[in-house]
Amino acid sequence: MNVALQELGGGGNVGFQKRTRDLLGSHTQLELVLAAVSLLLGALLLGCFVALGVQYHRDPSHSTCLTEACIRVAGKILESLDRSVSPCEDFYQFSCGGWIQRNPLPDGRSRWNTFNSLWDQNQAILKHLLENTTFNSSSEAERKTQRFYLSCLQVERIEELGAQPLRDLIDKIGGWNITGSWDQDNFMEVLKAVAGTYRATPFFTVYVSADSKSSNSNVIQVDQSGLFLPSRDYYLNRTANEKVLTAYLDYMEELGMLLGGRPASTREQMRQVLELEIQLANITVPQDQRRDEEKIYHKMSIAELQALAPSMDWLEFLSFLLSPLELGDSEPVVVYGKDYLQQVSELINHTEPSVLNNYLIWNLVQKTTSSLDHRFESAQEKLLETLYGTKKSCTPRWQTCISNTDDALGFALGSLAEGMISEIRSAFEEALGQLVWMDEKTRRAAKEKADAIYDMIGFPDFILEPKELDDVYDGYEVSEDSFFQNMLNLYNFSAKVMADQLRKPPSRDQWSMTPQTVNAYYLPTKNEIVFPAGILQAPFYTRNHPKALNFGGIGVVMGHELTHAFDDQGREYDKEGNLRPWWQNESLAAFRNHTACMEEQYSQYQVNGERLNGRQTLGENIADNGGLKAAYNAYKAWLRKHGEEQQLPAVGLTNHQLFFVGFAQVWCSVRTPESSHEGLVTDPHSPARFRVLGTLSNSRDFLWHFGCPVGSPMNPGQLCEVW
Repeated sequence: MNVALQELGGGGNVGFQKRTRDLLGSHTQLELVLAAVSLLLGALLLGCFVALGVQYHRDPSHSTCLTEACIRVAGKILESLDRSVSPCEDFYQFSCGGWIQRNPLPDGRSRWNTFNSLWDQNQAILKHLLENTTFNSSSEAERKTQRFYLSCLQVERIEELGAQPLRDLIDKIGGWNITGSWDQDNFMEVLKAVAGTYRATPFFTVYVSADSKSSNSNVIQVDQSGLFLPSRDYYLNRTANEKVLTAYLDYMEELGMLLGGRPASTREQMRQVLELEIQLANITVPQDQRRDEEKIYHKMSIAELQALAPSMDWLEFLSFLLSPLELGDSEPVVVYGKDYLQQVSELINHTEPSVLNNYLIWNLVQKTTSSLDHRFESAQEKLLETLYGTKKSCTPRWQTCISNTDDALGFALGSLAEGMISEIRSAFEEALGQLVWMDEKTRRAAKEKADAIYDMIGFPDFILEPKELDDVYDGYEVSEDSFFQNMLNLYNFSAKVMADQLRKPPSRDQWSMTPQTVNAYYLPTKNEIVFPAGILQAPFYTRNHPKALNFGGIGVVMGHELTHAFDDQGREYDKEGNLRPWWQNESLAAFRNHTACMEEQYSQYQVNGERLNGRQTLGENIADNGGLKAAYNAYKAWLRKHGEEQQLPAVGLTNHQLFFVGFAQVWCSVRTPESSHEGLVTDPHSPARFRVLGTLSNSRDFLWHFGCPVGSPMNPGQLCEVW
């Protein structure tokens, strides 16, 4: 299972994938996030990413805070509110109605929220540094970063080359039947190039990561893969998605023609590729049926994998992928898609070699065309408009290039202290002691796990040391002349880094997100939570804002990630990060009863007449609910120690009410109907509106401070509580 990093936004590691939990869903999966942007970025960000443990100072002679910071944040809160709506009727509309009215979707975006806004701010800082700095420091990694960015900006050169770089690459690895250049059955050679050298994922995905049942060692892992559209639902519900499937086939045909496909046959051959993807979708197991990781974990040797899926030579493929390591038939492999691999092997055996060739090269085409000229970008925009409802993009080239640079060479700086997280942890552990449904033995083990959670905040230490930074990129060649070649080198480099991981123990201090990322995550195999510097800004955290807003913002984020250690998947891992049973049966049964309530609750919510999948979103919903409770209890503990805060002017809210409004306004969001549908079928997180409504309707503290009577929409009478 290749997505279990529980986070607020997408992320990945160099050359392999992590099983993590994140705070926010993402449309794309990063190929590589292990590199660095200029150390100078830190100088600009340090002023924003400051210590969370700083004491809040106030003038006790005044009950209202009239500092410039308080006046400014009060204005922002007020303009986001919709006072025409009662907070007990619809707290999301009450908190975000004004924001939604003031924030129409920008052109080229299918959704817009706080996270997008902060990322745009970070991009602007990166642009200034990369375009206005002469990198004469001792770090070659910094110079590589600038060369990569500038190669992406060379639009004239990219247009001049057109499709030729990809045509040459296709010819190099054996040709493509669609363009008439393939005349042999070379399935294994093409598969090795496409999936090994260039890291595309046809049929399945292979990566190296910590063994879930032996977390102090890395192991080869294999899982299902191979679909281009966001979810199997787009392929299987053909009537409802006819418009999307037609647009996808048009896109396939257009790219095939741009790369030299023959007009008479390209659409028919691409239709055969689409039919193959539909067959793959039929055997792909939905994510909501893969949440019990004990059941889907299967450890076997390469020889046993060969017997399971004999249509390809696994030892040959894995040896090529992980070269120069020497592998044998007894090499262990963890398989997360056992039934899928067995069926995909049969599918390969019963598919015409020409269709297999077209499908493999199509996977390579999908991965590389974003590095080509504007014709390929225009073709993709037409598909995205159908898929996500996105209007024609007006995104400037520099923003696209900043995103590409972040994907390839993405570590920047940030720093802060760890004061708040210890308060959140203490509040969570105190709540553990009050759970009536958990037996004492399991409670002690859960507390030990919470105590053992390892937290990383801001940025990894290695980016401060030029030699260590350069060592991370040793072997990655970057030139200012060819953006396409830089991307190919990146894919090949990531494969080599992945191979290097196999014979080493997992590094506890390895990051799965760049520090400028507006996100956070929990990694169960390391029992660690990570808060990149990028999220340590307003509205999540600001030093001189009321603590109510900081606890309602970054405090809830911290509580969310900590709670992932005890959601329906995280609870399967012990304090050492090993997947093993450690719960007593009676506590496990009680846990499942409590989570069943939450699954049913969220399954009743609808977006545009379409129900949420309460099973698919269960882990994130548990984390949202537990995170809010832990953060609010931590805020109350802070007040007991430091006394009441001054109130914001003109807002008309107590600081306890402000905590909940601050939490809700983090999730203010607008989205196209098409993007909303895509989120419902693919995202493990609930839509923003129900991350607010569902969580607060389960909060006794919220209902008390806003006086919501039983029977009101925000207080339906039944509270679903897990932690």
